[in-house]
Amino acid sequence: MPNSRLYWLHCLSPTHPGVGRGVGYIDLPIDRDGVTGWPIVRGSSIKGVWRDWAAQQKKEWIELAFGRADKDGESANSGALIPTDAKLVCLPVRSFRGTFAWATSPLCLQMLRRTLSLAGVKDLPEAPKELPDNQAHHATGTALVEDKHIYLEDLDFSAIECNTATAWAAKIGEWVFGKEDPWANEFQKRFVVLPDSAFDFLCETGTEVHTRVRINDDTKTVAQGALWTEESLPAETILMGLIQCDRIFGKNSEIVDSQKLLDEFAKGSVNLQIGGKATVGRGQVQCVFSEVTGGGQ
Repeated sequence: MPNSRLYWLHCLSPTHPGVGRGVGYIDLPIDRDGVTGWPIVRGSSIKGVWRDWAAQQKKEWIELAFGRADKDGESANSGALIPTDAKLVCLPVRSFRGTFAWATSPLCLQMLRRTLSLAGVKDLPEAPKELPDNQAHHATGTALVEDKHIYLEDLDFSAIECNTATAWAAKIGEWVFGKEDPWANEFQKRFVVLPDSAFDFLCETGTEVHTRVRINDDTKTVAQGALWTEESLPAETILMGLIQCDRIFGKNSEIVDSQKLLDEFAKGSVNLQIGGKATVGRGQVQCVFSEVTGGGQ
């Protein structure tokens, strides 16, 4: 795709991309993909947060990048920057060895590879093959193995070292953390590819659910009806999406081209607050932009 960038979201604190009140036992669930059931952050949320960040940084061309509502008799215009939804890449899971694992699955990596290929990324690792339900593939130098097994939550798998897993760990670590950053090595040590069924189970049960209350100031007890539960993506969750710059609309569109607009707004890395519950520390996310040529930051 021309005039495109990858963007990676690395959750630094639990993040609540909510959908309002739920109908199950969780009062305020997170958003999920309608087909896979995996957690997702919608492009509309990303665009709003991104615009707010750009306004705080006093960036030029904000209205060309994000759009302008009709006001004072002046014409409106659509924004030129188009983010896709951020899809799940790695879910952090508690591990008996190595403290936690960055878990993914063959299907998740196959879908990631398809998206990257469509975007124009070259030299990608091969797509992983489906795994038996009792196996987990890990990268070289893993910190997760105990007696030839990997134990995640209450699940255990036979540990198999895999060149494909090593290649994906190196690529994703470079994109998210940077090739020379020590965290790229830590990522490889904790990267694991799980069977699709196990990954689906962990996506359903491995998120954080917090119980919240509101205290009555007079009685110092829970206010009537003010007890609820909130679901969040765990800290260390990694997601990925694409950003494309369409033709530029509106007045003064001739002052900037698509490439210059991308360079202004989608370069390097920025710290964002995504989702609800900002006043209790939720949603601190590092957003890393990278080229589609196969390199890192």
